[in-house]
Amino acid sequence: MSYTVLHLEKAKGNDAGMSAHIERTTHPENADLSRTHLNKELIPYPEGVKNRTSAIQHRLDNAELKRKIGTNQIRAIRVMLSGTHEPMKKIEENNQLDHWCEDNLDWLKETFGEKNLVSAVLHLDEKTPHIHATIVPIVSGERRKAKKENTNIYKKKNQNDNRLCADDVMARNKLKHYQDTYAEKMSKYGLMRGIEGSEAKHISTAQYYRNLHLQNQQLEEEKKSKQKKLEEIEKNIASKRIIENFANAITGSKTKKLEDENEKMKKEMDNLKSLNEKEKNQLQNSISKLEKDIEKQNKDFNKLSQYRPEFADILSIITECEKMGFPKTLIKDLLEKEEIYIKGKIYSPQHFKKFKVENLKLSIEYDQKENRKILKMNDTQSREWLEMKHKESLRLRTPEENEDNNINTRKRFKR
Repeated sequence: MSYTVLHLEKAKGNDAGMSAHIERTTHPENADLSRTHLNKELIPYPEGVKNRTSAIQHRLDNAELKRKIGTNQIRAIRVMLSGTHEPMKKIEENNQLDHWCEDNLDWLKETFGEKNLVSAVLHLDEKTPHIHATIVPIVSGERRKAKKENTNIYKKKNQNDNRLCADDVMARNKLKHYQDTYAEKMSKYGLMRGIEGSEAKHISTAQYYRNLHLQNQQLEEEKKSKQKKLEEIEKNIASKRIIENFANAITGSKTKKLEDENEKMKKEMDNLKSLNEKEKNQLQNSISKLEKDIEKQNKDFNKLSQYRPEFADILSIITECEKMGFPKTLIKDLLEKEEIYIKGKIYSPQHFKKFKVENLKLSIEYDQKENRKILKMNDTQSREWLEMKHKESLRLRTPEENEDNNINTRKRFKR
């Protein structure tokens, strides 16, 4: 199967060690020095900034933070983005890496904010193409959790002020959301989300490379062991043939026992030689079938887009409506009438909450600035309307509701 690889890890201090690895001022054992020149910096640094470590500090210096950064506070989050080896090499061979990198950068900016993405480097000198991205966890809005004894202090501060908080970015519900949205973004390359709820645990990048080196050593030892076994089998066969020929010279006929043993040795040798070839063919057949399915879907979509250019806009609007929890009948009415009024609750994927609405106008209109049709709510672009609704809910929340929310949050994470 072809899966996405998305790994987030909190960095310590200024993370200079990882900067050396990413920028290849030190070379790991698994990197091919003859391909290091193929590595690419995907994001230009600001004027006067020359490396990743400086880029992290530059973002912190210009984030308008109101509080002093603590000594042990997390200043950066490492993000590694890739996929299963075979499909990633296929993307590289088909000259799709530039498009793949652009889609990864779009997802990083949409998810963490463009200003917080301070570095992204494509590595092509290792076995599988991958991107090392760096996020500075600058957030705003209501704190995810606040201690009871500090509640009055937080109330005096503007909740929309920028603050450095890796825990907000790495919250458990958000980590699941990242995996879901990243898999959705990468689906066009035949990559899918890993098994949800898997008991597999993330490991650090350093541990990942140590494990990779150890696995290579184990595979090399296993290869030598099998080669030695094959050589012994071939020697046994040769020895038995010498004995057989000697017996033939004396008796003029083969013994039945020698024939059986000789045939058994031949089968063992053939099985060992053909085992890897069979596994390789099975894997190649699976990949070919998946590629044909994806190619057919792309052709169908392109053909439909030729006759109905607005289809891509409508598909984007349908996906947005489904994320907000709209039923199929409501979406159908919206597409047919282009303007409807609803009441009830709608879900905001960007804020992870629901908003109650009364007589809310939904319409599909052509936006000159974006040069496409978009979904509007009360004549406002949907994302902007949800953002205004979110800020309004923060202003209307009572102190008692804030306290109840803090208590519920602590109980949820205790479980």
